[in-house]
Amino acid sequence: MALGNGIARWGIVLGLAAGSLGLPALAVEIVVKNDSVEPNSPAAIVGNFLVGEQAGARLTTPSGGGTLVAVQILWLEGTPGHGVSLQNAIHIYNGNTFPSPGAELALLEGPVLTPGYWNEYRYLDEAQTFPLNVPLTSGQQFYVSLEFGEDTDVGNGGPSVVRDVNGCQAGKNVLYAIPPGGWMNFCVYLTGDLAIRGVISQPDPTGACCFANGACDIHTQADCTSLGGTYRGNGTNCTPNLCPAPSGACCIPATQGCINLNQADCGTVGGIWAGAGTNCTTYVCFPIGACCLPDGSCQDNKTPTECAALGGTFQGHQSTCGGVTCPQPQGACCLPNGNCIVFSQANCGIAGGTWKGLGTDCADNNQNGTADACEPPLLRGDCNCDGIIDFDDINPFVAAVSGVTPCRYENCDVNADGYIDFNDINPFVELLSGGARP
Repeated sequence: MALGNGIARWGIVLGLAAGSLGLPALAVEIVVKNDSVEPNSPAAIVGNFLVGEQAGARLTTPSGGGTLVAVQILWLEGTPGHGVSLQNAIHIYNGNTFPSPGAELALLEGPVLTPGYWNEYRYLDEAQTFPLNVPLTSGQQFYVSLEFGEDTDVGNGGPSVVRDVNGCQAGKNVLYAIPPGGWMNFCVYLTGDLAIRGVISQPDPTGACCFANGACDIHTQADCTSLGGTYRGNGTNCTPNLCPAPSGACCIPATQGCINLNQADCGTVGGIWAGAGTNCTTYVCFPIGACCLPDGSCQDNKTPTECAALGGTFQGHQSTCGGVTCPQPQGACCLPNGNCIVFSQANCGIAGGTWKGLGTDCADNNQNGTADACEPPLLRGDCNCDGIIDFDDINPFVAAVSGVTPCRYENCDVNADGYIDFNDINPFVELLSGGARP
């Protein structure tokens, strides 16, 4: 190659070649470089290269390692107006040895370079099908090398690769030359570092994330914030727990007071902790109010505990019996027409019925068509259901023993064994004779 240098001051904002347009960044991306080229700073165009020659930068993977996902090459022209340039390839080599690279790790086919831009490449093929993805360990050295597919003509203002003007760092720049041939230390010819860079993707850093209830979990900073937590810093962890103990309302019976403390401190002062996130400005430590009792009555100035002990329902702090309506007890109401409905005692009276008491219902368990609560009291031996035991019950009893359903089964089951049969005859006769009722 015939080496030539053209000094150019450039002010172009980073531009992306067609191979990378529209691609989002993955995780955390770190640009690794040797050069010090910045916008509006001087840079030197390097040439002239022959087809098949390579110019490369030996780069170092940042702490923590990562994946090489893109390469960047600054491509400038001395005289404006040149079109894009199709080059042979971009090579990624193992960088353990210098100046000759180690094994090839990846090959990017046919890169097209546009003058005046940082050209970035994220795919191995021109069809943009296979992403560049080279795993690298922490501190690993690797080469990014451009293989030229066209002769560069820097002397006539043509485009080429670029170096900075701050001196060539030892072991950082390589050249594969056709004459004399082979790899060599490019610093023999250069007075600056090549503007060829790599982009390393690393997972987002994680750390301890503290929540309001004192819980600690490991998250990225973004995830921690979205979950409402407080991020404690990259690399922090939950052992030991860096999260402060949560505060809550501490109710102190001795003084009937409240103070915001964590659970441990609340126990130390003899308080009752209301839980993480509670606050004395909104939490009521010692509520007192109206209590509705099961019978529909109401008692004032009861605590929730006192109300529960009475079987009642607490109506809320500072409630009064004058300001609440206690539900009235419900029970079976037997109406004159023989029907049954569950009503309060007052409503049953309005309906002209007979209220059977708190908690009774209209179930007809013996399925005789009358609610059990509305049936007359059980009177064994009263087989005609007229409320007395006399000779008028003989025929209904005989019929029941013969299999005819009586007006009320239990009345003719005189011995109370669940059956109406001959075993009921003697007890029935005894009842008719004035004997004791079973």
